[in-house]
Amino acid sequence: MGEVNLSDLMVQVTENSKHIYPSHEFDSQLQPGIRIMGNAERLEQVLMNFINNSVKYSLADKKIILKTTINADVVRVSVSDYGIGLSEEQIERIFERFYRVEDKKFMTSGLGMGLYISAEIINNHQGKIGVESELGRGATFYFELPLII
Repeated sequence: MGEVNLSDLMVQVTENSKHIYPSHEFDSQLQPGIRIMGNAERLEQVLMNFINNSVKYSLADKKIILKTTINADVVRVSVSDYGIGLSEEQIERIFERFYRVEDKKFMTSGLGMGLYISAEIINNHQGKIGVESELGRGATFYFELPLII
């Protein structure tokens, strides 16, 4: 754990994502100069997990939004897509170990560990992780961490 320029990390992750997923459009809505205490490699792992899931579950609309929002002494980092979305039941279970979204029309691979590991990483940073979604209308995965003031 050390001081991390989250803004620079977000720019790097966005650029990497553009190269990994050239068929998708990445809209960055990032604020400059955001500093937090954390482990940059683990936070990058969380961000890439969010992005990988957005790509995996967004076959039609290929726009993904990466955003930072500051509220008092906390930063919220979010990744939004316009994919298949989640039901209320799925939202309640999405961060459980081995849980995978199953959709009869939409089959995908994975172990169901990515979001569980992401939640553990954010919990170890004394942060908060969550999702806002509506079935058929996409999802926004986010985490919140305290700012260095």
